[in-house]
Amino acid sequence: MKNILLPTDFSKNSLNAMHYAVALFKDTPCKFYLLNVFRIPYVTNEVLMENNAKLLMQIEQDQFDTSQKRMKDVLKELKLKSKTDHKFQLLSDYNLFINSVKNFVEDKKIDLIVMGTKGATGAKEIFMGSNTGDVIMKTDCNLLAVPENAVFKAPKEVTFPTDFRIPYKKEDLTPLIEIAKMYQSSIRVLLFSDKGNIDEEQKFNKKLLKNYIGKINHTFHTLGNTDFEVGLNCFTQSRGNIDMIAIIAKHYNFFQRLFFKPRVEELSFHTKIPLLVLHRNK
Repeated sequence: MKNILLPTDFSKNSLNAMHYAVALFKDTPCKFYLLNVFRIPYVTNEVLMENNAKLLMQIEQDQFDTSQKRMKDVLKELKLKSKTDHKFQLLSDYNLFINSVKNFVEDKKIDLIVMGTKGATGAKEIFMGSNTGDVIMKTDCNLLAVPENAVFKAPKEVTFPTDFRIPYKKEDLTPLIEIAKMYQSSIRVLLFSDKGNIDEEQKFNKKLLKNYIGKINHTFHTLGNTDFEVGLNCFTQSRGNIDMIAIIAKHYNFFQRLFFKPRVEELSFHTKIPLLVLHRNK
């Protein structure tokens, strides 16, 4: 059974991500862990600690009860679309968000985290958001980031951008391969190269990748002398049916250039295409 963590703050994008996860794994036995992390404002916390520890405990308990009640309401909606081999557990935690996620990833042996993200809307917006960015950079757990405007449909084509500088292992690619097999997806491997050709190291790593995904329908594509963001956006638009982007988390340069900086223009795939982030197996 696959263990999947679904963090939520009850926002529209986090609820959408939950429904996307249930739909994506509709035919897979799963245990979904719904996680809501809450905190008492620091100033209130400090004042209460000095004056009334009992009242502080009561406020924490009230927040816990409210969290559980709201998650039970969400769970009712999720169960309407889930299968009998789906199990659910509700987790409410008084903690810092990233610490809570890391603790439950280890404790519940989580295979995948599914989180909602906000679409980029202008120069001051950041696609990922601090929580999703923290999870990618500070945990070793695979993550599926679902934009708030994403509507689930079977992923018929998955784009896999790379520079062939990573010696892939089959275990690194397992989540991508599993999804591709579930939906008979095609994988479009997209190389960004300023030189137009690849060296011996890249050829070796390309061969490794090809061996691992060889039984899955796939093609190789190269983009040269182009801006990474614009190139990836144009590629997804030109294909017309790219339903997911998968990337190895080791490609921090890709992340920094694409997802963790203020943007001048809005890229259309930010608002509708989920991103599967794969962490290298240790």
